[in-house]
Amino acid sequence: MTFDHKKIDAILNSIFPLPKEFGSVNYDYEFEVINENTLRQAIFEVDPFAYICYGASKLVIISPKIENVVIKIPFNGVYYSIEEDGSIVWEPFHWAPGSDNTNYCLAEYEKYCRLKTYGLDCFVAKTCLYKTIDKVRVFLQEKVILNSESCYSNTFPSEKSKSIAQKWWSEGVIHIDPEWIASCLDKYGKSKVERFLWYCDNIDLDILEDIHSSNIGYRVNGTPVIADYSNFLD
Repeated sequence: MTFDHKKIDAILNSIFPLPKEFGSVNYDYEFEVINENTLRQAIFEVDPFAYICYGASKLVIISPKIENVVIKIPFNGVYYSIEEDGSIVWEPFHWAPGSDNTNYCLAEYEKYCRLKTYGLDCFVAKTCLYKTIDKVRVFLQEKVILNSESCYSNTFPSEKSKSIAQKWWSEGVIHIDPEWIASCLDKYGKSKVERFLWYCDNIDLDILEDIHSSNIGYRVNGTPVIADYSNFLD
C-alpha cells in the first residue's frame, strides 16, 4: 500500500492522546463514541474533508485527501450492558479472535497475515500496523467501496457465475450475498473461491460470521473484497 505519511500523521496528531473512555458500545448494539463531536472538530481543523464512522469495536477515519487507505483505531475494549433495573454494568471486551482478545483491529491484521500465507489475501482488504501512539496501535487498510454505498451498479457478474453462486446459496454452501460471490468467481476463478470457502470452514471459522453490506464491497479496480473481517463478538 502507498500512503501519505504527513497527512495521516496530521490527522492522528489532532486526536491523540485519545480520551480514556474512547469508544464504547452497549449490549443492544446502540453505538456511541465518547467525545465524538470533539474528535470530529479536531480532525476538521487539519482536514476539513475527512469524516469518521464506527462500528462496535473500532473507529474508521476516511479522507478524500488520503487516496488509498483508511485509518482504523481500536476502541478501548469496553462495552456496557443495561440491567433490568436500569443500572449500567461495564465489562471489558474479551472476544476478539486474535493474540489480544480486546483488540479487533489487531485480530483483523492477524487474519490478513494468515490469509497471505495461504495465498488467499486477495479476498480481504490489505491491512498493516502503521504505528503505536500512547500504547494505542493504529492500523491502515486499503480503501474499499462498500456494498452499502450502492456499488452494485458498477459490477456485472457473468450469468454462469451467478448460477453457481445461487446454487451454492440454495445448498447452504455460502451465506454471503450471491452477487458478491459471483463477482469473486469471475475475478478469482472457481478453484480459488472454493479454496477460500474451504479455508473459512476449516482454518478460520469466524472470518465470515459478521459479513453484511457494510463489510463487503469492491476495490477501485472492480475486484470484490471484504473490508471488515474481525467478526465482532466472536
